[in-house]
Amino acid sequence: MKKSYKKILTVLLSVAVMIGMMSIPTFAADTTATAETNSTDLVSDLGMFTPTTSNFKMDVNKMTGNVEVTFTTKALSVQYVKLALTEQTETDAVKDKNAYTSTISGTTGKYTSTFTVKIPASKIGQKIPFSLYQKYTSKDGTAVDGWKNLSKQYYLTLNNSPQLVSDLTSAIYYQEKTAGTDELCKAAKTCWDNLSAADKLKVPEFGYYENASELKGGPDYFGEDTGDATKDNAGNADNIGNCELLVASFGTSYNTSRIETIGGVENALAKAYPKYSVRRGFTSQIIINHIQSRDSEFIDNIDEAMERAINNHVKVLVVQPTQLMSGAEYDELVTEVNQYKSKFQQIVFSKPLCNTDSDKKAVATAIYEAAAKDAGYADTASAIADKDTAFVFMGHGTSHQAQALYDQMQTVVTDLGYKNCFIGTVEGKPADTSLESVIAKVKKAGYKKVVLRPLMVVAGDHAHNDMAGKDADSWKSTFTAAGFTTTAQISGLGQLPTVQQLYVAHTKDAMATVVTATSFSKVKAGKKSVTLTVKKHSNATGYQVRYAKAKSMKNAKTITIKGASKTTKTIKKLTSNKKYYLQVRTYSSNGHSDWSKVKSVKVK
Repeated sequence: MKKSYKKILTVLLSVAVMIGMMSIPTFAADTTATAETNSTDLVSDLGMFTPTTSNFKMDVNKMTGNVEVTFTTKALSVQYVKLALTEQTETDAVKDKNAYTSTISGTTGKYTSTFTVKIPASKIGQKIPFSLYQKYTSKDGTAVDGWKNLSKQYYLTLNNSPQLVSDLTSAIYYQEKTAGTDELCKAAKTCWDNLSAADKLKVPEFGYYENASELKGGPDYFGEDTGDATKDNAGNADNIGNCELLVASFGTSYNTSRIETIGGVENALAKAYPKYSVRRGFTSQIIINHIQSRDSEFIDNIDEAMERAINNHVKVLVVQPTQLMSGAEYDELVTEVNQYKSKFQQIVFSKPLCNTDSDKKAVATAIYEAAAKDAGYADTASAIADKDTAFVFMGHGTSHQAQALYDQMQTVVTDLGYKNCFIGTVEGKPADTSLESVIAKVKKAGYKKVVLRPLMVVAGDHAHNDMAGKDADSWKSTFTAAGFTTTAQISGLGQLPTVQQLYVAHTKDAMATVVTATSFSKVKAGKKSVTLTVKKHSNATGYQVRYAKAKSMKNAKTITIKGASKTTKTIKKLTSNKKYYLQVRTYSSNGHSDWSKVKSVKVK
């Protein structure tokens, strides 16, 4: 079950439409009436349309948040030229301004009009008033054209249905936030809630997969129990202060795992660095939309997190990614965050989890010890000694060159003496970590039992479905079919204290590169000059000095002292007998510090 969140499968839905019709004196050619509606109908109480499956189409526009409905009238002598979703009024201009123009086809007496009407997702299930503009020639040859004030107000209603819920949900299963996202998230959940228990089971599956035969979704999108979202801290509060620690994660829609793993890391960082405000940002808009629509919990994406920091006047931003490696996701994060670099004094990036050989060894030790304990062994020695049981740790896999990590981790666990430990990946990248390859290795080694556990920071969809799912192609099912007694441990790395402290240590290293303010240790006036000495700063790439004749530093000029060790500079060609005001700050590749307090000196 290889999911690709960046490959989009567009599902166009066709539904049968039944329209109730009434006798309308103004429209002599449209006098028949029928009456039958159901939960899949676009309903009108004006008998002007007889759509069939072939002339009705519905598509949710993820950009605007509208449901675009295209339908065709029955063959009539009347040409319906425009339709406006407004109350009937006496002023044609009001209706004309908001009108949808039809495409008309046919011959005299047998015209059909095709409209594409945009219905806001928030209006699903509501009666929407409409007005009509017609072209019609009466029997005496008189043209009767224009907006018609009917004998009563008529309405269109796009009713809820299992298919519509699927279509709305598919529209928010997309890696981009648009103007329509919030409305679609709300509408998808509202429509789901309004379905009967029986209809909820009829929601068609949806999704974006490499293989259309792997489409999943349906009732599980809203119906699966993933824990209590109210216990989570979305981490998107304001009142941040000068220094922020942004914890950037891919995310997971599994509430319990998110609280224990990402939340566990965030809490450890907040405890270790109380001077920094810890905030959350997710890189997966798909995950954010899922949580928002299902649980009404709003989590910032990276752009929103950056805008929040800017609006709160954050000066120093330290970014701690929770990724396992410096792969494609980490590269994209750095690129996205650096777009905002000019808005901060300093942006500092910390490292992902498995950055050094020491990190890899610590992670391997922590996961093996936890797996052995959860499997009921007294200690790791007992787990290693079991000649029947293999431990298989399933990572994600990647096409990025960082995929070397998985083979490195296999070497690490082997060097640690975990001879019954095997590293695999969902994506099968690198190739020797594929499910088929790992099964062959375990079988060749003679093991009869397998303990599966995710080599991932969170235990989310991959852990629950790809690894431990009931489907025939899950890792658990495949190992079992291969003759192994298989158990699965659904637990993410992020909830392990050792792993949390690795993130704390990485953040400490990153914070150590932050440059802080310095000051002048000496300022000496000379003839039309000032010689100054700056206090050294170990992290500085250099120093910037600005000077002006006004204390406000208006019209200040700036000079640079390059190199952290060089701290003395003479400013020449100044005005004699004039007082000058000076400030200094440190700078590095991350940015710069605050300016120092103003120092004044009178030039000779």
